[in-house]
Amino acid sequence: MKYIIISCLLFVSLKISAQDCTEASILQRPGIWKEGMKGSVSGIPLADLDREKKVVAAIHWVVKSKYTPMGVVADFNGSYDRPYADVPVNLYNYNIYFLHYFCEGNVIKTDSETSTSLTISANRFDPKIYEKPDENNLPGEGFYSIKKMPVEMDGNFFFEEDVGLGMGITGKSRTWLITRDNKLPFTYVTKKEFLEKQKNMLILAMPKAIGDSRENLKARTEQDFKNALAKIETLMKMPSGESDHPAIVKQDTHDYLSFLFTTNDDAFGKVLIKPNPGYFNSKLPRSSPQFFVVNITGNEKEPVAAKVINDLMKNFDFSALKNMLGK
Repeated sequence: MKYIIISCLLFVSLKISAQDCTEASILQRPGIWKEGMKGSVSGIPLADLDREKKVVAAIHWVVKSKYTPMGVVADFNGSYDRPYADVPVNLYNYNIYFLHYFCEGNVIKTDSETSTSLTISANRFDPKIYEKPDENNLPGEGFYSIKKMPVEMDGNFFFEEDVGLGMGITGKSRTWLITRDNKLPFTYVTKKEFLEKQKNMLILAMPKAIGDSRENLKARTEQDFKNALAKIETLMKMPSGESDHPAIVKQDTHDYLSFLFTTNDDAFGKVLIKPNPGYFNSKLPRSSPQFFVVNITGNEKEPVAAKVINDLMKNFDFSALKNMLGK
């Protein structure tokens, strides 16, 4: 299943004459709102598209009522995915690309592209929350995964990570997952489920691996699988209270057939997930937002971006978005 996210970062530069243009004056210069390019809406039923556009318009009002652009052009638009048969809801976004003002001599100009952005997505978190792994083409872990486990914060789920912004520049990506009743639209795979899947995968893979090995390596390959299975059998004896914990795993660098349990702060860890069909209310229209994902990304070492991020986060109205769920 493929997802199409349409985003446009190239815009026409805006030139504004100014006197004594400085970084400080840029930060104090009122910005403007500008409606950006519209993406494709082909393949979306008109009734769905009409409701989705109303949701996007309502999100824009929520953001605009709390945030005033300074030092930037706030270029906003909505983007809409055509429905996917294997996804119970429609996916669509509200996007803002913050085009920075900058000084060229004593002339204020507008950047033509940016890495400073706000995206508010309806029903879109990670494509893998909607699909089960193909049993004929399983990931090594046996399940799909996300990089980090969100942490509950003020009634929402939050996580952040360092991201590349291009040209060797890094920045912060902050994400809030806004859901109903403090539930998640996916579930975590338990350690017990992971170990059971790994055991089955090894048992199924062992005969072929041995058969494909060179004659002088067959015994070694067989022993490798037996050792990996023995590790799993030992781990499966862990207390039930521990075996029911979410599985966060990483490859064992000393054993190509084994994984290690690790923690959420491990850069090499993967948080294993599976779909949670029970989260979604099938009586609602597909176009109804059943959860929102808010993402703010930018380089806080750059003054204009830092101001945008701070101003957005300072007054962001998460409650207004939560009240829109299921409508």
